[in-house]
Amino acid sequence: MATELDDQLRCEVEPIVSGMGFSLVELRHSRSKNQNHIILVVYRPEGVGVNECAAISKNLYPRLELIEGLENLQLQVSSPGLDRVIKSEEEYSIFLGRDIKVMFHGETEWLRGKIESVEEGMITLQAGGQIQSIQLNEIRKAKLDS
Repeated sequence: MATELDDQLRCEVEPIVSGMGFSLVELRHSRSKNQNHIILVVYRPEGVGVNECAAISKNLYPRLELIEGLENLQLQVSSPGLDRVIKSEEEYSIFLGRDIKVMFHGETEWLRGKIESVEEGMITLQAGGQIQSIQLNEIRKAKLDS
């Protein structure tokens, strides 16, 4: 459940990340002892490297330090990785045009294909030369496919 601080973080972070040409895939905030941990996962089709992560961190850190309740801030920025598990409909949209692998409920084999479109509760995959429409609730697990 998102807290007021989580909502404020998203409002501060998302415009900066998108203004730099990236999509915010995931934002997680946790607190341990006296430290706040913020983990960002960002994406852009041409890739995300160490230099891009450092630039995002450099732009965000001073802004985040001003938010009340974020003392002793530790910020980590990374790319989704090759085997990212896709967690939401929004992520399917972010990864539009990318190859993914999908496993359906009750199945043991992956279906591989490229995300062609994403619409309310449904994705369209180009798989094996065919177009398949898939309801998101039919999917047990989906990952980016390198």
